[in-house]
Amino acid sequence: MGSQAIAARAARSIPSLLNARAWRFALILGVAPNLAMLLVLPFYVAARPLSPLLYVFAGALALRTRPALAYFLFPLVAVVDLSFVAMAVFHLPFGTAIQSMRYMASLDLTSSAFYVVVLGFFVANGLAIAAVVNRNRQALQGAMVLPAILVAIGVASFERQINRPFLKQPAQSFESALTINGVTSAAVADGGRNMLFVMVEGLGALSDPAHAAILSQRLQPALDTGRYALSSGLSNFEGSTTGAESRELCGKWGDHRDYLDQVAYDCFPAAMADRGYRTISYHGFSQQMFERETWYPRIGFQETHFLESLVAADDRFRRRCGSVFAGLCDKDVADAVHDRLLKQPTERKFLYWLTLNSHIPYVRKQGGDLKCGSDAATIKNTQVCELTELWADVFDSVATIAKDPTLPPTDIFIVGDHTTPLWSRAAAGHFTPHKVQWYLLRDNRDVPVRG
Repeated sequence: MGSQAIAARAARSIPSLLNARAWRFALILGVAPNLAMLLVLPFYVAARPLSPLLYVFAGALALRTRPALAYFLFPLVAVVDLSFVAMAVFHLPFGTAIQSMRYMASLDLTSSAFYVVVLGFFVANGLAIAAVVNRNRQALQGAMVLPAILVAIGVASFERQINRPFLKQPAQSFESALTINGVTSAAVADGGRNMLFVMVEGLGALSDPAHAAILSQRLQPALDTGRYALSSGLSNFEGSTTGAESRELCGKWGDHRDYLDQVAYDCFPAAMADRGYRTISYHGFSQQMFERETWYPRIGFQETHFLESLVAADDRFRRRCGSVFAGLCDKDVADAVHDRLLKQPTERKFLYWLTLNSHIPYVRKQGGDLKCGSDAATIKNTQVCELTELWADVFDSVATIAKDPTLPPTDIFIVGDHTTPLWSRAAAGHFTPHKVQWYLLRDNRDVPVRG
């Protein structure tokens, strides 16, 4: 095609781009579906990189079908929109998020008023857009879509720019609490100590030293025994909780999908088992969540204790904690972990405990000593305060285990899985971006020589 023909076609397109029909389409499908999210953007983190374009394409499709279809199509796009927001908040890679849909039956989404309200808001927004499209159907027919696409790209770019400080950036290098501290299976086995590794749900890195000290001070009873030295620091992370398990237990970025195919994997629990340690895991939720009953043994755990087996074996697990992720109470699981560490004291152990109750949405602790939500609150942001109180309970449980005079020599790690998944900008601002916190109680006792 010659340059003159191209110029002529471009000239013919200009009126289509500038006419009222095209810009009405852009206003209704490029701006209106995103208006509510733009209004709350100063207060909430909502990453929606593809959602504005999805509404445009849904509009183009709706105008080519029966009007009734719009009332199905736009709420569906709204649910997908919300899913993208949740993926960003909970650090879920796209593939993991898609696979996670199979676990929805294990969750009670209706137990969280916040989730119900947010879902209702998105669906109502979708229905409202459908009504507007149908009301303007005749005026929108045949409109050029390009202006709406450009507007949608502009909205997505604007949201990304505003959200940039809170969006996860790829880690510059691999790190884990174990690698930072030079911990290998050989080093642990040569030292002869047990190891307790506690992965704490949603424990990001509190940026205010006074707030961070609330947690480290809970370990003081263990330090008062004179048996431990405490160190702490920050680490990179990638992905959600199973990404953290890959990071710490297998020494690489990944998630549970990387451990579902083969029979065995070269991971830290397997290496400890090869060196004569009994490798044990505890988690207060269902073994079916992320197929942990399948891949935990494959990475080297010889014993696995989940909600199903713990409830069947012990009456102490009658009560439940949490809301959407309703499972066992961390305090009760901590007691079981304590008992297992004391059982067969001459047996060397690597014990891994994944906590649960601080998973968002959480259930706030009643009557906590941080006085969250009151004028006397230790941390003024109520959500951060309430989460810190739940984490502090885990630290209290670890301190109780560590100070037990009958506990064999045991090094104890406490590590966050991923940064705290918060919707509120005010709450998210209390954490160091893209980092998780770790603590190490290193036992300084001599280990008796084994015959």
